[in-house]
Amino acid sequence: MNKQSYGLYFSLLACLLLSLLYAPPFDLGMSDKEIFRYIGWAMSKGVVPYRDVFDHKPPVIFFIYAAGLLAGGPWGLWLLNTLLALVTTGLLFRRCIRYRVPFPWLLPLLLNLMLRDHLISEGLNMTREYTSWFFVLFFCLLLTRWRYRYMAMGFLGGLIFFTQQDQVLPLVPFIIYVLFTNDSVLPGDKTLLKRRIPAGRRLLHLCAGFTIVVVPIIIFFAIHRSISLFWEDAFLFNFKVYIAQPKSPGDHFRTVKRVLDAGNYELPFMVAACLGVVALIRPGKRKALIAAAFTAFLLTLCSEFMGGRYKGQTFTVDYTYYFIPVSAGVCVLLFTVFAVEEAATATSLAARLPYILLLCCSVGYTAVQHATHLQRRDQDPVIQSPELNYLRQHRPGNYELYVFQNDDYIAAYNELQILAPSRWLYQHFWHWYVDWDADGAILRSIGDDLLLHHTRFLIIDPANPIRNPANREWWQSFIQSHYQPVPMPGKQQTLLWQLKVDP
Repeated sequence: MNKQSYGLYFSLLACLLLSLLYAPPFDLGMSDKEIFRYIGWAMSKGVVPYRDVFDHKPPVIFFIYAAGLLAGGPWGLWLLNTLLALVTTGLLFRRCIRYRVPFPWLLPLLLNLMLRDHLISEGLNMTREYTSWFFVLFFCLLLTRWRYRYMAMGFLGGLIFFTQQDQVLPLVPFIIYVLFTNDSVLPGDKTLLKRRIPAGRRLLHLCAGFTIVVVPIIIFFAIHRSISLFWEDAFLFNFKVYIAQPKSPGDHFRTVKRVLDAGNYELPFMVAACLGVVALIRPGKRKALIAAAFTAFLLTLCSEFMGGRYKGQTFTVDYTYYFIPVSAGVCVLLFTVFAVEEAATATSLAARLPYILLLCCSVGYTAVQHATHLQRRDQDPVIQSPELNYLRQHRPGNYELYVFQNDDYIAAYNELQILAPSRWLYQHFWHWYVDWDADGAILRSIGDDLLLHHTRFLIIDPANPIRNPANREWWQSFIQSHYQPVPMPGKQQTLLWQLKVDP
């Protein structure tokens, strides 16, 4: 067994151990994940995304959850995620070996430490976590001489686009690079193709790979007659509603600073940025690839700069998990700098030690703190709430429970394995935007669904009131007319309401 094998085993072991910190007993709930899990499970019951349940994410994440849950429930989903992490870690390590990156275990370790940073990631199986793994795989394929690499890159680009649309932007610099260079990769690679692939054919291969993702998705929604809803919910909604609020450059900058600092991303980010700038201004070859990597690194922040999200407040709200892709951008940029600019960085351990410490110490400390203070999912306040305990004792069936204005309680659908009575799983838009559903048509459709299914229980969070006065008045009148509160022991104000019994 040689040093390379030790390095590979170390990288894979670190990846596995960091993933174990988010095994199902310790992977705390978060509203987006609860919604993805519900839709993934509901698809096995015939539910079609967008047609039967509203969400503004593209559909690949739902298919991932459906596959993972079908393979073994929460543990199947964890295993699917961990296998992707292990494959990506192994391929990145092999690329580091191939291009003689000093300490080839460093970047795979850093990637896993950053992606598993609980201060940023909100646990496993978020959309931007998957796009980050796909992005690193895309970059690893770019560095190969595999005959079908461009098609595979297009396939990964399709997965990214239909998992989280904006995260396709960091791919653009590399796509431009492969289309307008001479089909070579890095100077450490001495192998050459017998016949170079023309730029036009590269583009065709990229498009063919992208089409492999697009066609099954289009066919699926066409068969279920929901193409228009898919387009409206997963694409138009995001531009018309979700990112429509403006945000000043100063507010964007302050959000970036706060999140990078709070998540211990600041040191790796600054080291990568500084080394990237130095590599760009130094004389030398391969500046196009460094420029592509540096541009992609900056574009991993694109989610933050797409509008403002105030959630009904007068101040901006920081979305920490939007910064997960920074982990991939940092590692790809550092790989490019270390592989291309061999003369720019010394190769001895003593000279590299400051880089290793600066890159790994802060996120490594975060991982240790997380590992020594694991919180169990069954101790989560929502899971332990009196409302869910009451529902466990008075178990509702399909369509007999509706959660309104508190997405964390969607965990009840997943635990009880029941379907919701309305397609409007998300309702926080009524609290965020005063002009959302201005005529109240959607809200009234929810009321109609509750009466149609004789929904027995409602979970309503008074901390998130409807902002539109007319809608708020109608909803309160509807609730008072058809439901009554269920007193909860030890609580002055209950979240649970029960259908009134007709006299």
